[in-house]
Amino acid sequence: MIKNIFIFLIWLPFSYTVIAEEKPHLDIFNIGFYYPSINAVVSRTDFNIAVDIWIKEFKFAIDIQQTNVRLFDHIEDMKTAFNNRELDLIIAPPLLIVNNFDLKTLRDGFSGTSATGEPYDIVILTRKSSNIESIKHVKNKRLVLPKNDELAKVFLNSLLMPIFHKPYSQVFSSNIFFPKQNQIIHQLFFDKADVGVTFLETFNLMVELNPQIKDKIKTLNRFPIKSPNYCFFHHLFSDPIRKKLISRALELNNHIRSQEILINFNMATITACPVDSLQPFIKLKNKMNSYKSI
Repeated sequence: MIKNIFIFLIWLPFSYTVIAEEKPHLDIFNIGFYYPSINAVVSRTDFNIAVDIWIKEFKFAIDIQQTNVRLFDHIEDMKTAFNNRELDLIIAPPLLIVNNFDLKTLRDGFSGTSATGEPYDIVILTRKSSNIESIKHVKNKRLVLPKNDELAKVFLNSLLMPIFHKPYSQVFSSNIFFPKQNQIIHQLFFDKADVGVTFLETFNLMVELNPQIKDKIKTLNRFPIKSPNYCFFHHLFSDPIRKKLISRALELNNHIRSQEILINFNMATITACPVDSLQPFIKLKNKMNSYKSI
């Protein structure tokens, strides 16, 4: 169980050697994590255990006197804490960040890429036998969606609204939510649903395990996303230390040992995550707002 947790903690830098130079000093480091984006995979107890392990390694690079890690059930509470300077670092789904945070208060961070090396991407899938050739053919079909995934719903609605002038809940004959992404694929594969929204990463991994999935399921549409959660710093956080943290995180990609760890955690690489990477989600938000004004 602990091993699976690390896919959500890999953004924490890891040190393999003790550096002779004096380490930067930080009195307190406050981290906020949006918990619903991972609660289908990890319990709060296991999450806290894993965080403690990573923080001990983290202190090899930065002289941190105290670290506070907070899990938030509601993005509004995370926003309030961030605005009150109670958080130095936030980790949350990118669309929720765009919808709830002032982007001027964010600074570049980092994120992890998928185990396949390809973008996670949100994809709309359908059974090849369902006679659905495009999104305009989904009327009265059976839909399956991931639970606690705002992007999946918003992206789907952005495609449906221009055609049906209705949200997904009024277009499909049934709408069923599942806590785990692989359950979406199973529902389609066993003909229990006609359309599903999930990560391309999940689909690719399941195809590797069972190539027959690709014979029965095809992609209708996709939306670019490099990771389920993006990590950003507060704009008032120490810039030298921020850059040091990012640099240490990226060093994971340069060591043989770190590559083994990344593979075990179902991750490929750690990449920089600039605030500009939120642009696709800003455009999606603006697109949906234009439909609300009609």
